[in-house]
Amino acid sequence: MNAFERDWAGLLPELVHIIARNVIDIFYFIRFRAVCKTWRSVTTIADLSPQFPWLLSPSHGRPDLQFYSIAFNKSFTIHAPKFANKTFFHPCRGSMLVLLGQHYTSLINPLSDTEIPLPILRAESAYDPWVGSQNFQSGDYVVFRGFGTKFHVFKPGDNKWIDMEVDYGSTYFHWNKFIFIMDACVTKVIDLSTNETVFVVPPPWNAYKWSANKITFTLWSPHFLIESSGEVLLVTYLDKRFEIYRLEIGNNKGDPLWVEVTSIGDRMLFLDFQNDFGDFSIRAGDFGGLNLKGNCIYSIRVKDQLKCPSCYAVERYDIETATTEYIHFHEGDITWYRPALDHT
Repeated sequence: MNAFERDWAGLLPELVHIIARNVIDIFYFIRFRAVCKTWRSVTTIADLSPQFPWLLSPSHGRPDLQFYSIAFNKSFTIHAPKFANKTFFHPCRGSMLVLLGQHYTSLINPLSDTEIPLPILRAESAYDPWVGSQNFQSGDYVVFRGFGTKFHVFKPGDNKWIDMEVDYGSTYFHWNKFIFIMDACVTKVIDLSTNETVFVVPPPWNAYKWSANKITFTLWSPHFLIESSGEVLLVTYLDKRFEIYRLEIGNNKGDPLWVEVTSIGDRMLFLDFQNDFGDFSIRAGDFGGLNLKGNCIYSIRVKDQLKCPSCYAVERYDIETATTEYIHFHEGDITWYRPALDHT
């Protein structure tokens, strides 16, 4: 061997791991692992750096899942054998609730190939909305809504589903052990462990500040409840503008209320106008290699309901300037997928 040539296969494993964690593009990461058998054997998917949220297309029982990366403007496929003959529902922090036949069976993470089994539950319809937390932890409640106001609740380890009736709402949200039910912008918060109402939050508007016309239109406008860095945010969309409110509990010194915020710092909110389960928040600073801009909202919306109901536009809204930028067009159903390597 030439004295100036280096045997890269003999690189120390700890150095290979350091290099792998600095390869921010999943495509280059795959090529990195294909350099030699040694590099592949000492690296795993756990060495992949944090990935900016992807767009995910339905699998319809296929073991190959189709993704699109906004950050790198590339489409790619992940082979996930555990999804063969199954239909995924409601992606949540890397995991997906899956349907086998007519029954919900488990939560599967296609990146790490890990699975959390669930007690078998028959699906009541093809569109049972999962109200599961977007920051799902292995010990969290799994919650989704059946027909009407019936909820199915499961806490891993209990080995059974619990059915509970809740009030009607236009928006449902689950965080930790609480269910948030919003109707006409009045938010009721229920403790899942006791099935008792903890508090009721009035609408965010000031009757003296808002006109009756604006209040009426706001009742029919899209609403989103999101957990963001330990806070609960209410996001409304009206007249091509987003308004954001933070839930203030009051530390038992006053009634809970929504407080309007004009900036969310380096946070980015991800909204899916078509699905109840595709909303979450991340920080731009967690993706240093991509030079991302925070204080913005990424959303998925139907581009033209009449001409093409399955054509979607991905847009970025700058909260500071109240301006919207077109990011990507996609033909066919999509939702956000937040890559995670495990269930923690």
